Amino acid sequence: MAKLYFYYSAMNAGKTTTLLQSSHNYAERGMS
Repeated sequence: MAKLYFYYSAMNAGKTTTLLQSSHNYAERGMS
């Protein structure tokens, strides 16, 4: 999953922040 996020953020540098926040939020919630 992390690879996908990293690759996606690399292709869309403009949305890097959004992706990082989303992944962080999911981790905080325990992927629920």
